[in-house]
Parts: sequence; C-alpha cells; structure tokens
Amino acid sequence: MNRLAGIVVAALGLVCAVLSILKVIPGFAITMPAIGMIVLGGLIIGLSFVNKPAEDDSARMSTGSTLVNIFFSPSEVFQNLRRHPRWLVPVLIMTVLSGVYSTLFVQRLTAERITNYAIDKTLEMPMIANNDDARKQVEAGRKDAVEQAKNPIARVGQSIGTFFWLTVGFTVLALIYLMFTAAMGGSINFWQAFAVAVYAWFPSAVIKSVLNIVILYVKDPTEIHPIIGQGTLVQDNLNFLVTPKDNPAIWAFLGALSLLWFYWIWLNSVGLKNGGERVSGSTAWTTSIAIYVIVIGIGVLSAYMFPSFIS
Repeated sequence: MNRLAGIVVAALGLVCAVLSILKVIPGFAITMPAIGMIVLGGLIIGLSFVNKPAEDDSARMSTGSTLVNIFFSPSEVFQNLRRHPRWLVPVLIMTVLSGVYSTLFVQRLTAERITNYAIDKTLEMPMIANNDDARKQVEAGRKDAVEQAKNPIARVGQSIGTFFWLTVGFTVLALIYLMFTAAMGGSINFWQAFAVAVYAWFPSAVIKSVLNIVILYVKDPTEIHPIIGQGTLVQDNLNFLVTPKDNPAIWAFLGALSLLWFYWIWLNSVGLKNGGERVSGSTAWTTSIAIYVIVIGIGVLSAYMFPSFIS
C-alpha cells in the first residue's frame, strides 16, 4: 500500500471528524466514517511496510482482465496475482455496488419504514423494554434517525464505512490465511493472501449485488423485510424451511447453506492453492472450510442474541 495515500486518508478523516463536531457536515457520522477513515489511514500506513512478493518475468495481467477472468479462469488469475498482487479496484467496485443497492433499497422501502422498524425492534430488546429512561432516549431519537436515513451525505458516509470494513475484513482474512498455511507447513506472502481474499470474494459479491437490485424491483416492497433485506434478497439457501421468529439460530444456520457461500469456499480454496508460494490443496480447503464454520458460528450466535431484528 502507498504510505502517502494512508497519510492523506487519515488526514481527511481527521478533518471530517472536526467538521462533524462543528456541525459543518450535517449527517456525516463522527465515529463512522470519519474515525473509520483515520483508522483506515493508519492501517494503510502500517501495511505499507509489509514487503511484496518477489516479481518474476511473467507478464502482469491487466486489472480489467483479472476482474473478468476471475469468473471464468480463476486459477490463471490467482497464479498471476501471486507475482503481481493488487486489490483496490475490486474493493472499490464492491463498495459502489453496495452503495447503489443500499440507496435503492431506501428509496424502494422508504426511510420511514426502515428506520421505524429498526427502532421498534430496538425497543423490544429486554435491556431497553425494561428500562423507561432507555425507551425515552430511543424514542427521542426517532425523528433524527429518519432524517439521517434520508440525508444524501449520510449515504456517502455509509459507502466510506463500507470500504473501511471491507478493507479491514480482507486484512483479517489475509492474516488468518497466513496463520493457517504456516501451521500446515505452507507459505504465502501477506499481499498474496490479501489479493486472494479480495478476488475470491469479488464474484459472489457482484452476483449478489446484481441479483439484489433485480429482485428489489421485481418483488413487492411490502413483502421485503426492512432489516434482513438490507443484507440480501437472494434465496439461495435453506432458511425458508423455518421462520426466523420461532427458530432464529436454526434459521441463521440454514441461511449459511448457501450456493454463493459454497461458490466462495471453492473459489477461496482455488485462490489459496494458486496464489501462495507453497500451499497444498488440502491446506487451501481446510482453511476455507474453517473460516466458513467460524462465519456460521458468528451468524448463529448473532441470531440467537438478537432474534427480534430478524422476526
């Protein structure tokens, strides 16, 4: 990563945080994305000290080719990324697609319905429902929350937050890849692992975003869940067999039995095998499946702890 870019991002985050505090930028949340930009800048600066893998005489595949070929010949793409790792463009594309869907989702369902539903569900939480002061505070913020959801500046801030969390998430995945491959006798450079994390996620993210937008306008908006729908409208799993209200943990588990998740597991294993210096097929598959199991665990636990939001 470019060290100067990290300094610029952190500086912009600091400026945005100050302007938010002074109310110069209405609707631009202080914690995210302003502080997120500061943290992201620091992350970029820190990662700029990490060495890249040694290059060879192989030709560098163009970014456009990697974005197209990852759908049709992923092994070739990951083999090229092994010597020429990169990540920025696919992350930007995923951020834009996420922002477009989020904006269209609010327009289709209306900010009032989405925000009021989320606040109503918050009021149902035991820690809030049994506390009169907490309920009053939540209710007092209802009007401002609706206005915030309508604010276009807030939408921009949300997209910046998406880029931040994607970058952090891929960094964590890359570190997990490093640990797993090292523990199983393999070898992979951090930037190789980072490129694998990004490009293995990219196809599923693009497919889901496109399908989400199509379904959003095909389906009756009154039948779309205001919270669950923000994540995905694609029914490629088995959670339709149970109702989230009655079986939240089982619903979350069945939701993870998804075609797009299975596609990611396969693509991720292909990436690790071809994108690392010395990663066997068994190591690649073990790493991918282990991360998938962790994701299932987090999803089930979240559904169990906050069942009202998916009911």
